[in-house]
Amino acid sequence: MKLEGKVVLITGASTGIGRAAAIEFDRAGARVAIAARRKELLDEIASGMKDALVLKTDLADEKQARDMVDRTVKHFGRIDILINNAVLSIVESSDRIKREDLLRAFTVNLLGPVASSQQAYGYMKKQGGGHIINVGTPGFMIGVPFYASYACSKAAFSAWTRTIQGEWAHAGIVVSEYFPGYTETGAVAESAYGPIPMDLVMNKGKGFLARYFSGARNGDDIARDLLKLAIKPRPLMFSTFMERIAGFVANMPGIRIPVVKRMAETARRKMEDRNV
Repeated sequence: MKLEGKVVLITGASTGIGRAAAIEFDRAGARVAIAARRKELLDEIASGMKDALVLKTDLADEKQARDMVDRTVKHFGRIDILINNAVLSIVESSDRIKREDLLRAFTVNLLGPVASSQQAYGYMKKQGGGHIINVGTPGFMIGVPFYASYACSKAAFSAWTRTIQGEWAHAGIVVSEYFPGYTETGAVAESAYGPIPMDLVMNKGKGFLARYFSGARNGDDIARDLLKLAIKPRPLMFSTFMERIAGFVANMPGIRIPVVKRMAETARRKMEDRNV
């Protein structure tokens, strides 16, 4: 599919993967709507784009998640591609994670994208089709230590994605799941101990699996993948062959659990070094 003139709505567009994707799709000739909570960052990005629509949106609010889609269609006249990329990440040990933090993660990582997808469904069905790209993670299959709220909400999001892939096909809507793996974007996770860097569980360079699984890609790499996926839609796309291996290893507890134990040990050591 050619992207010239296509209307693309990207959530979580103020930083990281979303920001890089917004710029990439703009360069490809798409008409891009960018959504996130921090309008000042969106305005900065939009200033370098051709005709971006800035949508200050908090996906924790269902009305805002739906209005975001309505405003895109009102401005551009249609919506061809919805990229559900925004995410909330909270770091805490599984024995201490609070109910309210789990609820917040599920609200942003699952319920927000569900609402936006449902709103897009009506427009896409009426116009004869569309494409929804849900950015997931292979991390929920591995069971990344200290990221229970993220892993659990993303697992539910993956289940939602796979449910609507068949259910919405009759409306001409293609639903894609994209697994980026470990991506270094400079983002930090929330925690009771202050901001936590993305490499918390990574023990770089020690052992064959560690070297590969800790080899980060960046936002620009992922943006190019998303562009390819939009041009040639498919149900599932992994960012690299190693993410495919991660999915395979996830079903082999004899390999998976020792790897995860080492990740947990690495995280504890780093958190101790930070005196938390």
